Parts: sequence; C-alpha cells; structure tokens
Amino acid sequence: MQWEIWARLGWLEVKRRYRRTVIGPFWSAVSICIFVFALGSVGSSLFHRTAADYMPFLASGMVVWVLLSNTITESCDLFIDGANLFRQLRFNYSVLAYALIWRTMIGFLHNLVVYVGVALIYAPAFLSPVTLLVLPSLFAIALNGVWIAIAIGMLCQRFRDVQQLVSITLQLAMFVTPIFWSPGFVPEHGTRFFVVLVNPLYYLVEIVRAPLLGQVPSLATVLGVLLITVVGWLVTYQLFRRYRKRIAYWS
Repeated sequence: MQWEIWARLGWLEVKRRYRRTVIGPFWSAVSICIFVFALGSVGSSLFHRTAADYMPFLASGMVVWVLLSNTITESCDLFIDGANLFRQLRFNYSVLAYALIWRTMIGFLHNLVVYVGVALIYAPAFLSPVTLLVLPSLFAIALNGVWIAIAIGMLCQRFRDVQQLVSITLQLAMFVTPIFWSPGFVPEHGTRFFVVLVNPLYYLVEIVRAPLLGQVPSLATVLGVLLITVVGWLVTYQLFRRYRKRIAYWS
C-alpha cells in the first residue's frame, strides 16, 4: 500500500543507473535488438522456421527472459544493498522488493520496443486485440517477482554463496528453457519433462510470450503460473514471518 515510497525508490534507481547517458534504459533494448537479429538469422535456418515466424518468437521470448533474469539477479542484492537504509530507518522490508519489481518493469517497457519493431517488420498480424492479455500476464509476473525477490534476497543475505549459485543456474536455465527453440522440438518423454513440464521459468515466460504472439495462453500455462504463485507465496511468507527480525542482523 505504500506505493509512493517504492515507486519513488524504483524510479530514482533507474535514473541513477543511466545518469549522463544519451539513451538511458534503451541501451538494454539495443543489446537485445542486436542479439535477436544476430541469432535470428542463424536460428531460423537451424530450426527450419521462416523469419516471419521465428523472429517474433525469439524477440518476445528474449524480452520476457531479460525481465525474469534481471528480477532474479537483482534479488540477490536486495537486502545486502539496502542494509544501510533499514539500519537507519524503520520501514517494511517488502518496500525494497516492490521497488525492485517496479524498476525491472520499467526496463521491460523499454525493451518491449524491440518486440514491437520486430513484429511490425515480420508479422504485423501478431499485434491483435489478444495482445492486450499481456497486461494481466505482466501482473502475474510482478506478483511472482515480489516473492522471488524476498526469498532470494533473504537467502543471499544469510548465505552469500547462494548468489554465485543463482548466477550459474540462470546461465544454464537460459539454454534449457524454451526461449531460442520451441517446446515442440523436445521429445514427449524424458527431456521434455525437465525442460518444460517442471520448469517454472517456462510457464512464466510463456504466459507473457503467448499474447505477444497473438495467442491466448493455454490452460496448462495458466494453471502452472497459478501453482507457482500459490506455492511460492506460501513458502516465502512462512520464511519471512519466521526470519524477518533477523534480516537486520544478517547484514
């Protein structure tokens, strides 16, 4: 409910990071754009897909992946960087988590320009009324992002080695999660179970990517995100409730 505080904190952090730059947060969009066109020129032939089909798929997957990876990566320093702040002031720790999600969402909106440009060039039909479903999908991502930020923030503050583990896991997850390739390339049994069916990152990517591609998210995707949200919040709430008073002493 203290949106004035976390919104201000998130906005000021974005301004601080890109101070004295010309295009500011759009540097991330430029990086994604170069990556999409470089990989897309190879991937469309490698996966036997037309550019009109593969390029929007790759661009939409990348902008969502960057949103998720930035959220997870920055969660590692959530309470470590905020130590000086909550040592001097009395406020809810969750304010830092909401500020983090807000600034990553600002970055996502800048990166979304890449997808819109790619879609207009290769597949304008993807931009339809169904695309508006991306709004509730982003709300689901933000809702999950808060518990992810709090849980990982607490773990990394208590056990500093967790940050390195998260970094390694994300590097691996980027290649085993269907971002560059379609889930249809994985056999129905065996590998598909691990990289698709029990991969929470796949559901979080797919629930946003589907509307961007002019598709309604499947029931399996919606149920998967719902399950992740409920279980994640229940576990995080219990951890936060039990260890909240120790956060200041772990710094």
